[in-house]
Amino acid sequence: MISEIAPTFSTWSMSRGFISLLSYLLLLITSASPALSFVIPSSLSSLSSSSSSLSSVSDNNNKNEGKNHYDVIIVGGGAVGSTLARLLSDKVPSLDIALLDSRTPKPGDETLAKTKKTPNARAYAMSPKNLGLLGDNVLDRLQNSGRIAFYDSMQIWESDGPATLHFNHKDILPPMSNNNETNTNSNNNKLTENILGAVIEDEPLVSCLWDTLRDTPSVDLISPATVKHITQPSSSSSSSPIELTVSRQDKYNNDNNNNNTDNDDTTTTTITANLLVAADGANSYIRKNLGIFPTTAIAYGRTAVTCTVQLDRGMNRTAFQRFHTDGPIALLPIWNDDHDDDNDNDSTRERSATYANIVWSTTPSHAQKLLTLTESEFLHQLNTKLQSGPVRTPNLLLEDDSILHQYLPKPIGTAIHGVERLAQSLNAGLSMSGWTERGMVFVIPPMVEGVVGKRFGFDLNLMHARKYVGDRVVLVGDAAHTVHPMAGQGLNLGIADAECLTNHLHQTVQSGMGLHTTSGLQYALQQYESERQREVLATMGGIQALHGAFSTDFAPAVYIRSLGMNVVNSVGPLRNYLASVAVGASQIFKS
Repeated sequence: MISEIAPTFSTWSMSRGFISLLSYLLLLITSASPALSFVIPSSLSSLSSSSSSLSSVSDNNNKNEGKNHYDVIIVGGGAVGSTLARLLSDKVPSLDIALLDSRTPKPGDETLAKTKKTPNARAYAMSPKNLGLLGDNVLDRLQNSGRIAFYDSMQIWESDGPATLHFNHKDILPPMSNNNETNTNSNNNKLTENILGAVIEDEPLVSCLWDTLRDTPSVDLISPATVKHITQPSSSSSSSPIELTVSRQDKYNNDNNNNNTDNDDTTTTTITANLLVAADGANSYIRKNLGIFPTTAIAYGRTAVTCTVQLDRGMNRTAFQRFHTDGPIALLPIWNDDHDDDNDNDSTRERSATYANIVWSTTPSHAQKLLTLTESEFLHQLNTKLQSGPVRTPNLLLEDDSILHQYLPKPIGTAIHGVERLAQSLNAGLSMSGWTERGMVFVIPPMVEGVVGKRFGFDLNLMHARKYVGDRVVLVGDAAHTVHPMAGQGLNLGIADAECLTNHLHQTVQSGMGLHTTSGLQYALQQYESERQREVLATMGGIQALHGAFSTDFAPAVYIRSLGMNVVNSVGPLRNYLASVAVGASQIFKS
């Protein structure tokens, strides 16, 4: 299923070509894609916890000390789980919500301060719509501290052809209202206007969300704590709540910002909920422990190498991505010291550093080599890839034109040669025409001057739960699905899950049924599952088409792909639609 495109022309039917084009909706625009949402798995970079946050967390937890029943318990306090808790508390304030996590994020004042001299490679690219779902307070704090990098354009090009794709914020269509859906995003924040997306580090994002939740009366933060056992209702028709046995640390070691619990005291308690939400990531304990959520998992046969780098100049609010047969390389803007110098008129001051995040998807063997290269060797390979512009499409039929004349009559060989040159000229002409008519010429990315911090590597896999809901339990985010990072859809899909679930739970509560009734809750969960699986599976199909289309060096396939990119770049309505779907302004399917 994840196999590369076979080297036969028949496999490249018109339908496959169209799917390949359609899939650009995913690739573009980081955010939910608007263009690339990449993140290092949590196993490679820990979200710190600190005892300095203990008092604020304890105060919050003590406001309902001894409470053992909630309307909703969310397990997993990362970006998706925290956003879901914020959305639910905002749209359905009558609900009692608990957010449970094994770690306690630091207060935002600590993570927002640039005590570290360079950005962290663990970061997300988010769409304008999903940025709005974070809440104005979170966005404003990130902006005021300079811990968010907006981009309003994106350039994508291929390594073996002349085609380029340029997207900017003007390509996004105005969002269409849906009368059947409650709008969870009353987003009027000016920061999300006229952008394709933004890149945010994980730690300050989660810390700011938790700060908001600490001040939210309807939300209890239970951390550090882990779920030890889950007991579901005896039958699907039962109105009994779901029961969790939770082990919670009363004290914990704050040395080195870790959660060393060797000498910690723990207490075990039982809490119940009308609804359990699993937001605990790709290795979800909830999903695995219950054993009722079969999954489909497929390895892409690729490994992503990611790191933070320093550039020789600014990126001009642009994200870059170049596709190779082994995988894409993305250069994404991240916060820079320039924010701190906006009002500094000292012309003698040394130029501030400009940083970016690199995500380089390639074969496992090549990735291992990249991780072991010296910095200068790594920079040489990286700049060689990124500093190369579009090239001529490879020969469609034969690499050596003399073979045409050796085995074919001269008139036929000459005709084939002419058709080949005509096709190459046509494709190159379309590329240059797109640059001229749109006024968006190809731009060589900045030169990478150095690597900041460590290089990380992680394998790329697809995982999809065949169902998202069970008796009083629901999966969201990576607990339900993981995708290739090339399209920047990972976190954006998870935030969309949170918004969709909030909408349907809100409708259930508004109807008077409430979450304690089996029929009302199950209806809401079934609607959520139906809506999200349609969108997620369509996204996965598009990403798979991208993976296959760019993994081949079969000349006819390369030409068709290149031509398709040029068509998308030149046809405004098609480009607008794909960009709008990618950033969440439009849905692939209308409910």
